[in-house]
Amino acid sequence: MVFYNSDTNLKIVVPLEQLSLLHKLCEESNPYETGGIIIGRYSDDGSVAFVSEMTNSPNDSIKKTTAFKRGIAELQKKLDMLWDKSYYYIGEWHYHPNSSSFPSEYDIKQKISLSQSKSLKCPEPILIIIGGNKEYWTYSVSVIMKDCVFQFCSVE
Repeated sequence: MVFYNSDTNLKIVVPLEQLSLLHKLCEESNPYETGGIIIGRYSDDGSVAFVSEMTNSPNDSIKKTTAFKRGIAELQKKLDMLWDKSYYYIGEWHYHPNSSSFPSEYDIKQKISLSQSKSLKCPEPILIIIGGNKEYWTYSVSVIMKDCVFQFCSVE
């Protein structure tokens, strides 16, 4: 699936297999929120983000019906291994069970904070939120750039 924003001219390519995996993880977690990180790489000119993997929530994550705090267990080891293969942390995903995929004010503030993190080295993180349930999935895809939120539309 391809998501696009005309203001930024950025495309985000998410393989359907990864969306299917997220649906499965969300179904298993419902009625609790869940999430993980997005791993991928950018095209040489920086105009396309290719998502290669979206991880399950680490074991030390906190899942509630209306809140999710992603843990960090085992993530650094995974990212270190992928770095050698030119794959990187490029953002976060999480699930709003039986609800809208629209990002909350907390979601936005958290992503702005992540974009400012020196240790993540990701000044423009992607945020994918899945809403709904197995009957009907919705997606919100956004990128934080210079403390502004840019929403993306599905084009394929």
